[in-house]
Order: sequence, then structure tokens, then C-alpha cells
Amino acid sequence: AVADDARPEHLSQPGHIFPVMAQPGGVLTRAGHTEAGCDLTRLAGLTPAAVIVEIMNDDGTMARRPELEAFARQHGLRIGTIRDLIRYRLRTERSVERIAQRRVQTEFGEFDLYCYEDHVHRDLHLVLARGDFRSGTLPLVRVHVADTLRDVLGVRADTRAWTLRDAMRRIADEPSGALVVLREPESPRALADAVQGLARREPSANQQAQSVLRTYGIGAQILKDLGLSRIRVLSAPKQLQGVAGFDLEVVEYVD
Repeated sequence: AVADDARPEHLSQPGHIFPVMAQPGGVLTRAGHTEAGCDLTRLAGLTPAAVIVEIMNDDGTMARRPELEAFARQHGLRIGTIRDLIRYRLRTERSVERIAQRRVQTEFGEFDLYCYEDHVHRDLHLVLARGDFRSGTLPLVRVHVADTLRDVLGVRADTRAWTLRDAMRRIADEPSGALVVLREPESPRALADAVQGLARREPSANQQAQSVLRTYGIGAQILKDLGLSRIRVLSAPKQLQGVAGFDLEVVEYVD
């Protein structure tokens, strides 16, 4: 399935193997098992592809870390975590780089503006930060994916979603905080689809979770570069797998 010359007719279909695609940038972009498998083989100098399986307990439930550690001891297997892999890659490489910064005035007061180059997606991301992160107060942080309809035109298709201006206003009221604005490429077709989709129901919980996983790794790298460690997050509570690998601790969610 991962051979350079693989074609559909080479595979038996239907089958019981489900192909999934790792995100560019690996675990530094999305802290998932798919990315971890491909990162490990790439770091070993092999084709960046892997077969990933889920180990089940005897009662049919999914094995968690304590059961996996016992399984590894029983069968003489080595075990690692996505957190370990993220930390290793952060020690040896970065997928974002700070390229500019300056003090700016906004309608909500003075902020420090930072510009980060994304080497994986060939894009630029922005940060608006204020206050002293070393003062001991917990900074309020939001990692915000830019949205043309919501942030530029003020369209409120989902009234529960934070707009860019709302987030700026909220962080401006805090002693310290940072607003990370992730810019994703948007084609004319994608914008047209977004307009047409306004009348549809909001994305499913699974779609929302996948969006979070695709973006928080980049945001976490930026927050780490800013020197943040313990943070309050302007968002509904989310399970962010592997976030500790970036040496970030989410103390509180502010919704």
C-alpha cells in the first residue's frame, strides 16, 4: 500500500486495513498515532510509513497505558510515548520560526506583534501578546484559526464561536495573554463552500476534534517559543493528547 508504484489493483478490496494520511510536520503539527508511526520510521531512515494497531484487553476494552506497559514487559517490547517523540523532535528541530516582532497599537490597546514562518505549510502565523509572562500570573491564551466570514465580515453562523475581535478584547482585559492567529490557505472555492455551508448544521464533534488536533501542535510550538508553560486557555475544555510534550500545562479553560 505504501510502495512508490502502488496502484489500487494491487490491493485486495474490500479489506480490513484502513489507509490514513499523516499530517505534514508529523507530531509537531498533530500529536496523533498516525503521525508518530510515520515520524519514527522517518527518523530511522526508512520510508515514512507504518502499520498501526490497537491492543485490546481480554475483555475487549482498549488497553490504556498501564495495560500496555504490562503487555510490553510480558513480551519483551520497547515502549515509548507521543510525548517523548514530541520532546525529542523539539530538541532537534522546529517547524515554525520567529521572523519578526514589533509593538503595535490596536483598538483594544497596545500589543506586541510576532510573525512566525511555518516551514511545513509554507505560511505565516501571527501572535498578539501583552503583559509580562514572568510576573507569576497565569496568562490567558487563545489559539485561533483565522476565518474570513467570522473574523473579517462578522458573520455569526455559530454564536458560541470566538471571533478574533472578541478574543482580542477578552485578552486585553487580562494582566497578560497571547492570541495566536493561525492562517490556513483558503482558495476561492473553499470560501464559496463556506458561504454555502452557512445554512447547514455545525460540524460534528469528531470534525471539531480533528480540526483542533491539526492546529494545536503549531500553536503549542509558538507558545513554547514565547516562553509560556502554565496557561489558561480561552476555549471550551478539550482533550489535547500529547500537549505535555510541548512542556505546556493547561491550568484552566475559560469559555
